[in-house]
Amino acid sequence: MNTTVLLLIILVAIILFSVLAGVALFFFQRYFYPEPSAIQNRLSSLKGKQKGLDSEHQVQSGKRTNHQALYKTGHYKNEQLNQFFQTFPFYKLLTVRLQQADMTSPADNIYLKFFLFPVVCGTVLGMISGLYILLLLGFLVPAGYWFSLVGKRKKRCSQFVAMLPDTLGMMTSGLRAGHSLSAAMGIVSTEMQPPVSKEFALVVRDINLGISVREALFRLVARLDNLPDVNMLSTAICIQREAGGNLAEILENLSNTIRERFKLKGQISSLTGQARLTGYVLGCAPLILLLFLSVIMYSYVAPLFETQMGNIALVVSLLMQGIGFMVMKKIVDIRI
Repeated sequence: MNTTVLLLIILVAIILFSVLAGVALFFFQRYFYPEPSAIQNRLSSLKGKQKGLDSEHQVQSGKRTNHQALYKTGHYKNEQLNQFFQTFPFYKLLTVRLQQADMTSPADNIYLKFFLFPVVCGTVLGMISGLYILLLLGFLVPAGYWFSLVGKRKKRCSQFVAMLPDTLGMMTSGLRAGHSLSAAMGIVSTEMQPPVSKEFALVVRDINLGISVREALFRLVARLDNLPDVNMLSTAICIQREAGGNLAEILENLSNTIRERFKLKGQISSLTGQARLTGYVLGCAPLILLLFLSVIMYSYVAPLFETQMGNIALVVSLLMQGIGFMVMKKIVDIRI
């Protein structure tokens, strides 16, 4: 090839690389240092005023007031990027799950770091190098984060339900003392521990902002993933506000019902403990045995990995094992 042509190709390649690097740097700069919107500018000015009021209050009273909760980080970091991601249904689901798990990390940041970036990098590197294990790892990262997020959401919902009977008891006492429903919820938001205090504080905030009690309670149900006990509470309050009745007595009966359900769940869990343990043992024993034989006597299980029929038999056996495990788990999962 002519030397002049080669130098020209190298020069064009350098120019294209520089342009692409500049474009990438521009987009990264726009993401990590986005231009503040009108709302963000307004909040920044209010934050500055509040700091001045806090310092003045500290000088006068000698007490320190924490207003950090008033300026909670939004559910996105970059407004333009968030609007683009809103076209993807999974991103909307991720935003809801992050709110249900009470995670303040921006949804677009999480989507880029743990979902989009690992999948794209794993796919590109796996296709270029021919190592399809990289493609698998690219999908394992978002799967692991998703299961972790689902676990946090489930744990938070379980904590809320476990504290719900005491919460209803406190609301009943407040109603019998002459407080209104919103005032009773306000007492719960200040006296109870998270996540109950935080969720009822949001309900009280919505009511104070002019949202109807029905809509505020429906938002509570949506934030807690339509839990049956919370749904019953919302339905009972809405019916009482339309048809009338003694709300304190209704909440007391609902609290007793939830306590009895917890007691019955504990009895069922103790009675089905042996069946659940049997399911775990039967589900994990073949996999442990296969791993043990693969390390100690690989020649004995080599046909499963090195032949086509062995691969088919291995996949079919894993599928049947998973189906059997889910069936046994469904049998002992008694809904109350």
